[in-house]
Amino acid sequence: MKVIVTVFISLIALSSLSTAHAGSVESRFKELDRNRDGAISKSEAAQEPALWSRFSSYDQDKDGKLSLREFSNYARQ
Repeated sequence: MKVIVTVFISLIALSSLSTAHAGSVESRFKELDRNRDGAISKSEAAQEPALWSRFSSYDQDKDGKLSLREFSNYARQ
């Protein structure tokens, strides 16, 4: 019984961490998206040098901006 409770509590904790990380990724995306157009341009990405230097590798559709999905790929690194 203790094992089941421990596993259950561990799963809840992991779920909370995942949700918190997702929220922080979205929050950071909104901070970088200064003009609030729903995308991060290369000039907006300059606020975060590591992102700016690898911008083109995360811009999967090569439209010159990062969507939340594309930024999430960066944030997971």
